[in-house]
Amino acid sequence: MADANDPDHQEKDIGRARRTKQDREGRFAALQKLKDLKGTKNKVTITEVDNVYEEVDEREYSKRVQRRQEDDWIIDDDGSGYIEDGREVFDDDLGDDNAVQAKSVGRGHKKKDLLKCVPGRKNNIKNMLIGMPSKNKEKDAKSKDDDILGDIMQELNSTPSSAPPRQTVSTLKRKALTPGSTINRTPTSIPRAGNTLGASRLLKAEPKRLPFAGGASNIDDIIDDCTLIEESNSQCQDYSCKMDNQMEIDEFDSQPEIKNYDSQSTDATIDKFNIPCEENVEQQELKRISSISEFDLTSGWETIKNNVDVNQSVAFLDLGSNELPLIEGDDGEQYLRMYWFDAYEDPYVQSGTVYLFGKTYIESAKTYVSCCVSVKNIEKHIYVLPRETVIDPRTGQDTGVPVNFMDVYEEFNTRVADRYKIAQFKSRRVLKKYGFEPASIPRESEYLEVKYSAEHNLPTNLKGATFSHIFGANTSALENFLLDKRIKGPCWLNVKNPQKANPPVSWCKVEAAVPHIDQIELDVKRDAPPPLAVLSLSLRTVVNSRSQQVEIVAISCLVQNEFHIDRAAPQPAFQQHFCILSRPTEEPWPLDHRDSLTGATVTKIERTESERALLNCFLAKINKIDPDVIVGHDVASYDLDILLHRLAQNKADKWSRLGRLRRTNIPQSKGVSRSHLAMSGRLVCDVKISAKELIRARSYDLESLCQQVLNLTGLRPDLSSDAVKKMYSSSASLIGMVAITMQDAANTLRLMYELNVLPLALQITSIAGNLLSRTLLGGRSERNEYLLLHAFHEKGYIVPDRQAFKKSTKAEDSEPEDGAIEKTSRSKKGRRKPAYAGGLVLDPKRGFYDKYVLLMDFNSLYPSIIQEFNICFTTVDRQITKASQGEEEVLPDLPDSALPPGILPTEIRKLVDSRREVKKLINDKLSKDLLLQYDIRQKALKLTANSMYGCLGFSNSRFYAKPLAALITSKGREILLQTRDLVRKMNLDVIYGDTDSLMIDSNSVDYDQVMKIGIKIKQEVNKLYKHLELDIDGVFQRLLLLKKKKYAAVTVTQVVRDNKKEMITQQEIKGLDIVRRDWSQLAIQAGKYALEQILGDLSADERIARIQQKLEDIRDGFRNGTIDLSLLQITKQLTKNPENYPDAKNLSHVQVAIRTNSRGGKKLVQGDTVSFIICQDGSNMVATQRAYSMEEMKMPANAHLKPDIQYYLAQQVHPVVARLCDLLEGIDAVRIAEFLGIDPSGYRSAQNNSNEHDTGSPPVTDEERFQSCEKFYFQCSEKTCGFEMSMDNVFRKTDDGYVEFALSRCGNSNCKKIPFTAEKQLVNRLTLAIRKHIQLYYAGWMICEDQSCATRTRRIALKSVRAHPVCIGCGTSNMVVEYNDFDLYTQLCYYQHMFDASKAINQLKPNERDQVKLAHNNSMDKTYKALLNNINQTLLESAYSQVNLAGLFYSFNRPKSEASSTY
Repeated sequence: MADANDPDHQEKDIGRARRTKQDREGRFAALQKLKDLKGTKNKVTITEVDNVYEEVDEREYSKRVQRRQEDDWIIDDDGSGYIEDGREVFDDDLGDDNAVQAKSVGRGHKKKDLLKCVPGRKNNIKNMLIGMPSKNKEKDAKSKDDDILGDIMQELNSTPSSAPPRQTVSTLKRKALTPGSTINRTPTSIPRAGNTLGASRLLKAEPKRLPFAGGASNIDDIIDDCTLIEESNSQCQDYSCKMDNQMEIDEFDSQPEIKNYDSQSTDATIDKFNIPCEENVEQQELKRISSISEFDLTSGWETIKNNVDVNQSVAFLDLGSNELPLIEGDDGEQYLRMYWFDAYEDPYVQSGTVYLFGKTYIESAKTYVSCCVSVKNIEKHIYVLPRETVIDPRTGQDTGVPVNFMDVYEEFNTRVADRYKIAQFKSRRVLKKYGFEPASIPRESEYLEVKYSAEHNLPTNLKGATFSHIFGANTSALENFLLDKRIKGPCWLNVKNPQKANPPVSWCKVEAAVPHIDQIELDVKRDAPPPLAVLSLSLRTVVNSRSQQVEIVAISCLVQNEFHIDRAAPQPAFQQHFCILSRPTEEPWPLDHRDSLTGATVTKIERTESERALLNCFLAKINKIDPDVIVGHDVASYDLDILLHRLAQNKADKWSRLGRLRRTNIPQSKGVSRSHLAMSGRLVCDVKISAKELIRARSYDLESLCQQVLNLTGLRPDLSSDAVKKMYSSSASLIGMVAITMQDAANTLRLMYELNVLPLALQITSIAGNLLSRTLLGGRSERNEYLLLHAFHEKGYIVPDRQAFKKSTKAEDSEPEDGAIEKTSRSKKGRRKPAYAGGLVLDPKRGFYDKYVLLMDFNSLYPSIIQEFNICFTTVDRQITKASQGEEEVLPDLPDSALPPGILPTEIRKLVDSRREVKKLINDKLSKDLLLQYDIRQKALKLTANSMYGCLGFSNSRFYAKPLAALITSKGREILLQTRDLVRKMNLDVIYGDTDSLMIDSNSVDYDQVMKIGIKIKQEVNKLYKHLELDIDGVFQRLLLLKKKKYAAVTVTQVVRDNKKEMITQQEIKGLDIVRRDWSQLAIQAGKYALEQILGDLSADERIARIQQKLEDIRDGFRNGTIDLSLLQITKQLTKNPENYPDAKNLSHVQVAIRTNSRGGKKLVQGDTVSFIICQDGSNMVATQRAYSMEEMKMPANAHLKPDIQYYLAQQVHPVVARLCDLLEGIDAVRIAEFLGIDPSGYRSAQNNSNEHDTGSPPVTDEERFQSCEKFYFQCSEKTCGFEMSMDNVFRKTDDGYVEFALSRCGNSNCKKIPFTAEKQLVNRLTLAIRKHIQLYYAGWMICEDQSCATRTRRIALKSVRAHPVCIGCGTSNMVVEYNDFDLYTQLCYYQHMFDASKAINQLKPNERDQVKLAHNNSMDKTYKALLNNINQTLLESAYSQVNLAGLFYSFNRPKSEASSTY
């Protein structure tokens, strides 16, 4: 400790004035007195003092602070000056981050000098407190009730008068920067971010006060929010967390401030920015990976946000503590009118309570605010089915004693109620219907209805001596509430006589509670929904290399406070926007970040010093904005899950403000279910989930959706974790990262508008009667369940129990499914096929049709069948399901036509009729908003009606009924066959049929004539049915029909414009490779081009010539290196999590996903798509094990990776084009391989395999038969020559056109040796060639029949389909022998054909025959015969050479003695 008398110490004190806080009222004396009394029982009493602090108003305080900050009162010692911002000493914070930072500063080479400037450092109370372990907040509770003690403890948290100024303020010096200076970017060289958010400054402007408010919406809570942020060293440096009455958003009049930005160049990259660092490998990598163009950095976002006028703010409501915005009804009762859109219940913590979330109107403020109503004491309803006779509970035998209702009541009262501790319950005798599984339950019977508290849980399989079943034991309180009150979707509710919620249970502005369900009533006015507040969310994360934890470094938000769900998308798209920014733990701020971020016009950037500060600031923003809808891309399964994880890790205060229900513990589940629980009261709109249901796309990542839906061109900058970290090297790149994040949030919001996600979800929810939040998360089965639940409940039916029903179906379905599977084969992947037959698919008549083809289609076939035959739970007898053991299931009989319509047909008819009426209302005279709503309504009705059949065949549905589903599909097959036969009777050819459609070859080129044929077919079919309707779905001008569910066509439609008929054509593709995502874009482009030529009005030769030119261009593009890497990406979807694949080694996309997940960051999970490129990496592994993502290829360590050209030509482009050209004449797989410059021999072998058993084709010539065989190669016997020759026939033509023997002279013109003279050498050479082919056959190599799979193995898989082993590589196609017995026999026959001179001479023309006879001599004839005898001897050993009739009929002619000995 430094001595006060030390002259050096005194000299230092003189040279610098120290700021001290005067002890005006003896507070330190009181503290000393408290210490002296420590351990005694005396109580300290301190006289009350007044005016401890000087009180000034806000304006005077701001003036003093400004004056102090502008006063340069520190004397410069070296011309550079100390860093001092003039803050109050009590503004300093002692958070963990500051302590760590102070520690890091002390590690520098100036550590000793710094310590000299801080005399008495060890006795500093602050340093003592920093070293103390952290304590729980509970220990501070004692000081909250004692004002004096609280003041003393506050004094302890401030700087004592004897302590010197803080090290980070008084000792760090600011160096003068020159343009050419180089700065060492180390953590010790960066000034510590000071605290600029004082508690007193939170009340900068008086908030707008309104006369009504709820639980936590007053200004005190807002102050508390920001105080919590301050306590955790999380000050927003730019006063961003001030909770005043207006959101601080900059006006958007100028472009963001980026230094050295070249506005004239479109290729401006980050490396053009003036980054004051030395150029090293890391900086070069930054330039390569994070190379972002002007558009990518800011222009895209600037274009969007410059059109937005930000004039609106969020008003705070300071509501009375005991008042609710009640309205007096006509009957004199007080009620709260609210529009509800979400509900939540916690059956484990508060069973029987449902929380309704919505909005209510504040008349005095002329605005809508959030509202929460707690509906308590919702009872459980169970229905007890009495037995006919009493069952002995011990033995289970029937006693024969009849059961009456008093017996059931007594057993429930004495045994069930006592056992499950049900103290009170109500019961009555009711008549109910039941029409579900099990079929043994009577259709209509009397039940004992019992109502009791939801706190008690009864098992669903409970049985007794007097009752056999109970229903409704596990029905949730929310389901009972929706069904009893007949609430179908968001609507206006009247809450009668509500009470103020105490204590508050939510973060809503208005809170109320009702003790009984009867106090909730539907509002009959049906007013328009109120506007919703929408917040679009986008996160930017990095991975901490040490902890491997994901850290959130930026949260970008866009706010739209006036989103009307029943109108068109609002303009502008958003009203407010901001970005909360922090830094990664491992990265410092850029040196000029203060001025750059403050002056940036990209958005309002609110800088925080830690992730915990960022999260607390975000929660405060959420509480202030109070959004009703959170929009994001993959927000439900990733963004919110990351937010919850980081909130838990950082122990953020009041994390539940993320939703609207106050909670203590964060849900522990994962994925979508966790987000749904945490976000109760706020709707989560995930555009990724919605897009999967509404559109079909190659990939559902944000970039692909923007390109397909928003028609945005250009690549979206994909910032990896490392790229984000490196963007902290300069303020310019950091602002660019913020702009990209803001643009992602804007594009996500635009996607929601463009797809009409919320309006469509609202209409579907209103039809089905489920929760809107569940509709937004997908799941059609749940919607259909609720639609049927409402329908059956209104008709007095008991609905099936969820868990009990699922258990029973598993037990009952096991035998029928196994029996059905025994008669059917398994799929290629070994999965079981459906337990009942589905739709009928007719065998197609493959070919290319250039005359008009009619496409006839049944409108909504399965819903129409349900209506046509009155198929329902209530009409079909499902008790008999099997004829006998081991046989197929027997379908139930159709219901009697005299029965009244069932509930299922009635509901479908309502949907169909409603859609028809809505479509009638659509016309051009309607307003834009009304026209949009009608269109959305009819789409919702169509989606719901078409999915009604699905719940019958979905085994996890509560309304699963396999007999009904099988009956419906059976009638569909029957109707399709009847329609086909009817068309055939009209002398028309049906070339293809699939489930509900037929393709009919009209054999005509007259469009009007074709339409007449279609109308005639339609009339003949429709008169047979009441509800089924066949219609003309389209006319194909040209059709390429390849196989089942795979075709391409040009559809033609005739329209009348200006009294003239015009033909409009459009291409339609179904099931082809070019519409699948698991092919590269290069292959898809080549396939689309080939298809355009095939379907175009071209001649055969011109069509082939264009395809050839395209393929040669692709080949040359690979050779020249002009093919874009993005075209080589192959996209495949994960059907399960990567770690759950048993054969991950052989699956490219799984290997890439595993490596991607190992690097940290966003995990690839089930349902995600993975893009990769097959590369040459120097290894000998198969292609499936050489897959790399685009990000991996850009890594410096993988600079040697190059695309595998052979793979893309042979297994990507070739298969796609070859399958399209399979039916064309003049082009085949061999020619396509030649166009691409790859070896065509393998494709010749494949053609031979396919034609091996083709007996219907015309006979082929010897040239066609042996075209894929290997020639005979031999060398000249002359030692000085050794020329290698090939022989493919007995003769060959000379240059002058004459015919000569192939062995008559050497191929070397300078050699005089005659080859046929070396007879023994030729025979030996032929013997070796024959043995080589025989060895190749017995090697047993097998290859995959799919040409796109390169698997080649001698190992036979255990799994087989149709007697062929399944490929161990792709797992989908069959393995075939690479060189089979047919190939060997054909090769030997080729050799025989090659050396049969006599046969060859006889086949020559007369003039040619005379020429060769002159050259034919005995010596030559002897050589040819020796070679022919050699090959004939080999053929005699083959089983192909002879047919032994005695062997074939040996079993019929065996001696009796031999036959009897075998038995």
